Amino acid sequence: MLRFHIQLLPKSRFNFMMPYKVAGNWKLIYSTISILGSKRTKLGLRDFITLGDLYQNIDISQGKAVNVIKFNARGLSLLSGELRIEASFKIASKSRVDIFYNNSGITPDQLMNVFQKNYNLLLGIFNPEGWLEITYVDENLRIGRDDKGNIFVLERVN
Repeated sequence: MLRFHIQLLPKSRFNFMMPYKVAGNWKLIYSTISILGSKRTKLGLRDFITLGDLYQNIDISQGKAVNVIKFNARGLSLLSGELRIEASFKIASKSRVDIFYNNSGITPDQLMNVFQKNYNLLLGIFNPEGWLEITYVDENLRIGRDDKGNIFVLERVN
């Protein structure tokens, strides 16, 4: 239902001439990204790994964004960890940015060892490279679409 309403929003109500509206810290509250089938099994998401919150920090002045995906590993005494993906971006139009992958890592190291074999699969799911169009933004809410057809709704956090 939410996806239907999001798709009814006008294509672009944001302008990168007002970058302060996008800068800062955000928490993902809705996404159409799904991890199904063999991807879910290979990453241990059936019984072993539980995904948590996804946070994003956008630094307009540096043209950089950092995504942090939190997760827990049940089999390792409920060890908590995170996947951190750093990217740079370039404004492509008044509502769109081109995104370039810079680097990534998983902490703590024990979890990097667990994901090492399927690390490229993990990055393929969460890698921001491509473009992102900001459809709507206000003081507390941001909605965007990417080149892979995904929709993202984020709320501002302190």
